[in-house]
Amino acid sequence: MSPARTPGGAWFPLWGVAGVLLLGGGLWALLSDAPGWNAVWYMPAWYGYLLVLDALLFLRCRRSFLSHERGRLLSMLLWSVPFWLFFEACNLVLRDWYYVFGLRNPWAAAALTAAAFATVLPVCLFHAEFLEAIGAWKKISWRPRRTPSWVPKAIAGFGAICLASALLFPRAAFPLIWFVPLGLEGWNYRSGAPSLLRDYENGDRGRLRRLLLGGLWAGGVWELFNSWGRCKWIYAVPGFESNKVFEMPLAGFLGFPVLAVGAFCFFSAVNEIGRQPAWVSRAAGPAVLLFCAAVYPAMQKQTVRSQRPLLSELPSLDAAARSRLAATGIQTPELLAKAARREGIERLSARTGVLPERLRRARDTSYLALHKGMGVPRALLLEGAGIGDLGRLAREDPDALCRRLGAIAARWEQDPPRPGEVRVWVLAARSSRSSLPRR
Repeated sequence: MSPARTPGGAWFPLWGVAGVLLLGGGLWALLSDAPGWNAVWYMPAWYGYLLVLDALLFLRCRRSFLSHERGRLLSMLLWSVPFWLFFEACNLVLRDWYYVFGLRNPWAAAALTAAAFATVLPVCLFHAEFLEAIGAWKKISWRPRRTPSWVPKAIAGFGAICLASALLFPRAAFPLIWFVPLGLEGWNYRSGAPSLLRDYENGDRGRLRRLLLGGLWAGGVWELFNSWGRCKWIYAVPGFESNKVFEMPLAGFLGFPVLAVGAFCFFSAVNEIGRQPAWVSRAAGPAVLLFCAAVYPAMQKQTVRSQRPLLSELPSLDAAARSRLAATGIQTPELLAKAARREGIERLSARTGVLPERLRRARDTSYLALHKGMGVPRALLLEGAGIGDLGRLAREDPDALCRRLGAIAARWEQDPPRPGEVRVWVLAARSSRSSLPRR
């Protein structure tokens, strides 16, 4: 794509303009609750943002991933998927986060998941590249130091210990999972791949600092975008449900710099595969595909905890009522909740021809279903437990409520909510300043 000259005389790439439009279009779909499109906010948000960031990188140094390093960018996108699925595999044991409002079509859900996970390495690494382009820590150098021969082996052992500790003692050692990819740094150093250890030997501390700061920057944008989303992730780490910025516990932001360093170590290692013996290269592809094929279904079953709500799930609305609502532009529980809040039940009933009693019940169920992405089936469980609004939910004890919901779910033959989910619902209801649902 050719760059275009801005009025000030600088060249701004057209893909940067496309990124602004993509980001703006996604924001419009989200704010207007456009049916279906409001659930895929992550895609226009991050791909639009990365296009703009790449354009700014080009504007600064006349070189960027899209303009000169498309092969590297493609490799980054492809390797991002198994990189993040590794953490999803670990989360099957840790259960530190879960996803809400997943897409209902399995093929669309798989495509969205792959495209979303493909952004992880670019998100982690683009910011460090931009910091380098603007000269951050490029002139700082230290006295070169020799790396002792035992250090690469010790780093590899550290990664293995972190993995074992996190999986064996998930409640105490869960933060160590983010340090696991750092164990690849020993391989990078010995194989001749780009290496932070070699930077250390050469007296260069700049790359590490840029990765750490870039990771923190990426984490802020990550959580900001996620907090706006419908289809999103929610953290459920015991003891860290409060003091959150967006959806992330404040202490959790310290993990993003570590993740960025781990992303660099991982990407350096996998790029070295092509220079290994032929059998290694031939085995790597099938092994990665088998890993992804094994983890993805388990993630969908255990970590995706709700699906995008539909009007057809609301028991108070029959087919005729849903048809009347759709004829007036109300096609989803989100739009129903907005209309009821804006117009009031009586006026909405007069406009749509749906009985006020039906609308009132549908509104209350929608409020619960939209609260922290619990979904309609879980909202109906709450109603079955006698909890019909967020004010009542806020007064519940999370552990006792979880047991009650589990008993009802067993009778109804449903998957029961987990304690972490119920804690999230109750604490969010307590912190709400109104009777409206919290995203």
